Amino acid sequence: MSSSLIISDLNYLQTLDQSSSVVGGGSVYAGTVTTTNIGLGYAVGGAGAVTIGQTTYTNTQTNTTVKNLGMLNYSRADAAAIAYAKTGDQMALSSSFNTSIFLNFTNV
Repeated sequence: MSSSLIISDLNYLQTLDQSSSVVGGGSVYAGTVTTTNIGLGYAVGGAGAVTIGQTTYTNTQTNTTVKNLGMLNYSRADAAAIAYAKTGDQMALSSSFNTSIFLNFTNV
C-alpha cells in the first residue's frame, strides 16, 4: 500500500513560480546534533541538521559497522552533521561529530 501527498492538498500553502522569491525576517540559524550508541552486537548512529536563511546548506552522514571475528566482537558508529545559513551579511554555521567504538575480547 502506498500513498502520496500533493502540495495542492495543503490549502494553506501557495504555489510559487521560479521568478518568485521568499522574503523572511532576515534572521539566520544553523543547528546540528549527532548521537551514537554501541554495544555487543549493535551500533546506532543518528544525525540531524536544520537551517533558517536565504541561502542554506545541510549535510548529515551516519555509518555503522558490527563484526564478529571469533575472539573479537567489534561495533563502531559514526555520525556527522554540518549546517550553514546566510541572509545578507549574517551567517550561521554549526557542526557536530560523534564516534563510538566497542571492543569485546572473548576466550574461545
